[in-house]
Amino acid sequence: MNWNPFKKNNEPDFDPLADLTLSKVKPGYVLDYDLKTWKVESHNKYDYDGSPVDEWVLISSDETRYLERSEDDEIIWTLSQKIRLSDLEGNVRDHLQNNDDPPENVTHNGATFQAESSSAGKFYKDGDGTGQDVILWDYVDDSESKILSIEQWGENEYEASVGDLVEEFQFSNILPAP
Repeated sequence: MNWNPFKKNNEPDFDPLADLTLSKVKPGYVLDYDLKTWKVESHNKYDYDGSPVDEWVLISSDETRYLERSEDDEIIWTLSQKIRLSDLEGNVRDHLQNNDDPPENVTHNGATFQAESSSAGKFYKDGDGTGQDVILWDYVDDSESKILSIEQWGENEYEASVGDLVEEFQFSNILPAP
C-alpha cells in the first residue's frame, strides 16, 4: 500500500472510474457500442405495475437509440430505434383504433414478429414527475433476438420501435461526463 501523507487513515481510496457499469450510466456519459461512441442524452423510467424499466437515450452523430434495462427473472437489455407506425405492413393504426389492441402478428421489413406481452404503466421523463400513462405491446421474431414494440400515448397517439436483445458486455469504454 502506498503511503499518502494527505490522506486520513480511515478514508477509503476513491476511484471515480472503478464502478462504471452500464446500469449506472447517467446523462453526459459516453460509451462505445458497435464501433461507435454514443453519448447518454437522458435517463427515463417506466413503471409497469411495480416492474421498473430504465431507458437511456443514446445519441451518436445523427442516430438516436433507446437502451432499456428490465428484470424478469433475469436482467434483459434491449437496444432499439424509433420507426414510423406506417413502416409496419398492413394498417396497424386502424386495427388499434377498431380493436383497442394491435394484431397478433406484425411484419416489418419482411420479418414477422409475434405478440409476446402487453403492459400498462407510467413513463417518467428524466425519472421525475407524476408520470404519463402508456400502454406497451411487445413482439419478438422467430429467432427471439429481434424485438418490436408499439406504444400508445393517450387516445390516438402511437409510436413504434424495432431493435435487438443485447448483452451488457457489448458496451465498453464507459466514461463519465467531462
